[in-house]
Amino acid sequence: MLSIAKVSTRGQVAVPKAIREKLSIKDGDTLLFEEKDGKVYIRKVRNFLDLEGTIPTLKLQIEKMREEAMEEMAREVEGV
Repeated sequence: MLSIAKVSTRGQVAVPKAIREKLSIKDGDTLLFEEKDGKVYIRKVRNFLDLEGTIPTLKLQIEKMREEAMEEMAREVEGV
């Protein structure tokens, strides 16, 4: 599937409706952008809370992970 979108003056791009529908992207979802060999790949990121209990050997501590993720995002924003 090919779609075209323009970049705004603020560097924003609207994900075309057909792509949003195909990937079930909705308001508030998180997307991952990966540059590889001059190409950009975009993927929908699953909420890490969806993984709770799927890997019992890791004994995920969801609240701790959430706190660490929020702290990391705050550090990244401060560095911008």
